[in-house]
Amino acid sequence: MTCLLIIATSTLAQTKNVIGTVTDISGEALIGVSILVQGTNNGVVTDLNGKYTLNHVPENATLVVSYIGMLTQEIKVNGQSTINIILKEDSQQLEEIIVIGYGAAKAKDLTAPITVVKGETLTSVPSTTPMAALQGKVPGVNIVNNGAPGEGPTVQIRGIGSFSNSKPLFVVDGMFYDNINFLNNADIQEMSILKDASAAAIYGVRAANGVVLITTKKGARNQKAKITYDGYVGIQKASNVLELCNAHEYATMLLEGNYDAYQAHFKQSIDKYGGSYADTDFHNWTFGADNNWYDQLLRTAVITNHSLNINGGSDKAVYSVGASYLYQDGIMNIDNNYKRMNFRGSVDYDAANWLKVGFNGVFSNSTQQVPNNQAWQKAFNCPPIVALYDENNDKGFPDKFGSPDAIGYTSNFYNPIATAKYFDSSKENYQVLSNFYAQIDFIPNKLNFKTNYSYSFLSTQGREFTPKYYVSSWQQSATTQLTKNENKYYNYIWDNTLTYNNQWGKHKFGAMAGYSMRQEQWRMFEGKASNVPEGADEYWYIKNGDAAGATIKDDGYCYRGISYFTRLNYNYDDKYLLMFTMRADGSSKYQEHWGYFPSVGAAWVLSEEPFMKGQKWADFLKLRASWGKLGNDHVAASDGFASIATGNDASGVFGNTTLAGYQNTTYFSWLKWEVVEEWNAGINFITLNNRLNIDFDYYHRMTSNAVIAPLLPFSTTTLAGNYGKILNSGIDISANWNDKIGKDFSYNIGINISTLRNRVKDLGDNKIIRGGKTVNIVGKEMNSFYGFKMIGVYQTDEEIAADPIAVANGCVPGDLKYADLDGNKVLDGNDRTTLGSYIPNFTYGINLGLNYKNLDFQLTTYGQTGAQMFNRKRALRYSSQNYNFDRAQYEDRWTGPGSTNSNPSAAALLKPWNVSDQKYSSYFVESADFFRIQNITLGYTFRNLKLGNYIMPGIRLSLTADRPFTTFKANSFSPELSDSEGWDTEVYPLTSSYTFGVRFDF
Repeated sequence: MTCLLIIATSTLAQTKNVIGTVTDISGEALIGVSILVQGTNNGVVTDLNGKYTLNHVPENATLVVSYIGMLTQEIKVNGQSTINIILKEDSQQLEEIIVIGYGAAKAKDLTAPITVVKGETLTSVPSTTPMAALQGKVPGVNIVNNGAPGEGPTVQIRGIGSFSNSKPLFVVDGMFYDNINFLNNADIQEMSILKDASAAAIYGVRAANGVVLITTKKGARNQKAKITYDGYVGIQKASNVLELCNAHEYATMLLEGNYDAYQAHFKQSIDKYGGSYADTDFHNWTFGADNNWYDQLLRTAVITNHSLNINGGSDKAVYSVGASYLYQDGIMNIDNNYKRMNFRGSVDYDAANWLKVGFNGVFSNSTQQVPNNQAWQKAFNCPPIVALYDENNDKGFPDKFGSPDAIGYTSNFYNPIATAKYFDSSKENYQVLSNFYAQIDFIPNKLNFKTNYSYSFLSTQGREFTPKYYVSSWQQSATTQLTKNENKYYNYIWDNTLTYNNQWGKHKFGAMAGYSMRQEQWRMFEGKASNVPEGADEYWYIKNGDAAGATIKDDGYCYRGISYFTRLNYNYDDKYLLMFTMRADGSSKYQEHWGYFPSVGAAWVLSEEPFMKGQKWADFLKLRASWGKLGNDHVAASDGFASIATGNDASGVFGNTTLAGYQNTTYFSWLKWEVVEEWNAGINFITLNNRLNIDFDYYHRMTSNAVIAPLLPFSTTTLAGNYGKILNSGIDISANWNDKIGKDFSYNIGINISTLRNRVKDLGDNKIIRGGKTVNIVGKEMNSFYGFKMIGVYQTDEEIAADPIAVANGCVPGDLKYADLDGNKVLDGNDRTTLGSYIPNFTYGINLGLNYKNLDFQLTTYGQTGAQMFNRKRALRYSSQNYNFDRAQYEDRWTGPGSTNSNPSAAALLKPWNVSDQKYSSYFVESADFFRIQNITLGYTFRNLKLGNYIMPGIRLSLTADRPFTTFKANSFSPELSDSEGWDTEVYPLTSSYTFGVRFDF
């Protein structure tokens, strides 16, 4: 007993309590700094005044002090009882631990270009999806937003490398997704964007289009419960609304073009709705009906988001729970909106000093009222001389909408408001992500085994209902129509990894080996019926419709895969870095079951070399190079069809009688995954006392085995095969400056630039493959527009007489003039050429941040150049010459010699020579370049507010303008189009939003 007492007394004598204060270099107290006794779970965080008390600290212990945005420090206790700590800003965060595939690494040890985005960056923008908030912030990541409520953006990393699918892989807490639209911005702690092959190859056959790793919110050790509410409310408005011709301008265009053909429409409109055509000069006619259909179709809409998060932990467990609600109304002036409710939770627990277990889950429920995007094109087409409502439309029901047929228009014209209103389409999603893991430490900090099981379930229930209605003889529905469908996705992934890390002197070595198995399952059921009762939703079931004509169908698939993967990394003296990865993927989807995806990366930290010591121009300098292979399994497993032919070739003669026969021919091809081979060279450079950080990368990505579908010989039918090659190459640059002036003022400036050169390198035995919208030609950009090159406008009769092409085609002054590329004096198919594509070759973003005491200001901008778009709204005039015009066509039209050499006359726009489905020309291809002020935010934070006996850590109030200004030349709402090939037609406009936000920290 005496011995035990002596031992206990001796042990207590060797420990003590340590107190102190943690500040930054300006002397300001830092709240929430973690102080941990190295090698133990004994730790605390600083209070509101930056103070801490750490009990039972061994006299020879080392304290590890860490804080977001600051350099981590290791401080020897050496028997001290008071240790005051000054943390230095680490604007480059070289010591930061970054999530990589199946592991983590320090930023300074990376051999590949990986961009890390913190959750605070996402929540600073009032976007409905996390990726939309990143536009213009990450070089090499092109994000094209969608204005429709609830729709996510198109995301492309380092170009487009597939004719089939160029979506990156999203990995959320270990589970694979094609998008993360179900997540709230507040759900995310950080994301790592793996841009090159050496970083992404560990994900093998899913990584060809880049990988985005998502870590959802986690708690913090030894932290009391921290409760945060973050919310905003605001309005959305359509930005850069395209101006349409009013009644007077519309009349001028058509009657200048062909008075005799179109004057009857205008007189009928005046007779019906009022106005006068008494004047012999039609320029002086007046109209009682003068509708701007875009004004009728648009409205100001509400957007609001609210999130509540609780984080905390002890020395053995950390936890985080949260809930969020998002509501976004659509700017189309009918019922279209998006609602999403999310619940999230995670817990990590040290069950023993050798065992750690954890769980995290996300539940998301969303409903989307889908708009009818056909209304946008019909609003462009519909003449302004048609009234919105017509009380004399006796047949009209349930609303008495005005109809173009009432004044003599044909079946190509529709009332766009009726088009939008008599459409009821909705989707409801139930999505669950759950993740369980256990980690066994065989040798602390050296050898561990981790097993991780992730399960994802998604149920999407869709419904589309068309009521009975009548607007005109061609805009009506005599019976109700109901379509209902349900899609269910069941996916699981089970990962098992063994990780080893060790250090011998200057040598650091790490190895990871893993095994993964996965399953992706989809089931679909759909039913259609007519004459389903109108009224309440509970009537809308297939069984309530007519049995005759009702249809049902179902479909599905189940793919399974197993994978083996490994990563080896070596670090000598923090100067020479080497990483090797290898993944073998097996899949049940393809006939060729196995694919192998290696990568290697190397880096040289020059700033650690002896010959760099003493210099002052480089705080950190690293050269990187890497190579790797990736796979894309988002292509079909096979393609084929059977044909049956009859005729002379299949008939036979029996006796004296010819009998008809049939010839059955089967075409079939097995497909396999596409393969990307990429190499990358880069520099990381930090200078001027860690204030300036520059990252530079050059990449070269070649996709082989790209799936294309050329025509079969002597046929109009296509058959897909792995015949194509696509090259993407370019430069990614980012430069960030962070500095302080005095104690109270700090600022940051960031610039990122990306270039992209996209080329089709091989199409098998084909030089060109034509699609429905664009073409692909060897040596040209993917999905290029194709047609005749407009080189001007014929100005005089003399110019026409001197041009055999103009004479042969009956051209007159004001008609478009096309290039005769082969010089044979005939305009034919050989004169068509590529006219650009919707792939920008240069994108850029500029970010500015200012902080003065409790006031903060953020400004971000974004732009692109080199892309083209196809103005399908204008080009559709071939189907009806008397569609409306946009105002630029009226104001810029050719009116006589010398007036313009870029735009045709009013008469020319009514002629097939200038507007034809068979004669696409560069007149309809417009620049998609734009510059935008992406976001402006002004905020003020109240710190340590006393509310009675309670001190609230902080309240932040903010005002935000999102996309308040965009400048461009295209005749469109925006050159940023949700259509992947750049056709501007039935595209939901982007919005500008203005919000007021509040954040409470408890």
